[in-house]
Amino acid sequence: MIKPILKDLIITGNPNIHGKLQFTETEDIGDDFYLSGTACIGTEDSEGEDNFDFTIITPKALEKELRDGTDIVIGARHFIVNKLDFELISQTIDRILLKQQGETWEDVTKNLAPYFSWEYTDSIRLNSEEELWQIINRHSIEDAD
Repeated sequence: MIKPILKDLIITGNPNIHGKLQFTETEDIGDDFYLSGTACIGTEDSEGEDNFDFTIITPKALEKELRDGTDIVIGARHFIVNKLDFELISQTIDRILLKQQGETWEDVTKNLAPYFSWEYTDSIRLNSEEELWQIINRHSIEDAD
């Protein structure tokens, strides 16, 4: 069973609004923000990690989104918070990861899909060089038609 763990947490925002691009610790930036989060997730026995993105938004910022012409905000991959709190966000991700183990890494990434956008979601996994050439040839034939 593959057990994912949080290896790093990166939170970025708009430097024009918050005075900096990346946050490295809990800061008081008020209760009106919309930030991007990246959970760097891997396994305990590996050095590598994959990036899983999500949004961090406050109720006040969410209300502004709806008032500014957005009719609906889909809640997937959104963490709605009252303040920027790295410890709380990290603990929440840890709780999610405890429940989302899998037999393969692909199983884990599928299980995490409601919470995060995996960096390889729309990527094609190739098993051989031959498979790559088949795809290239197929696209060449389609483009010629």
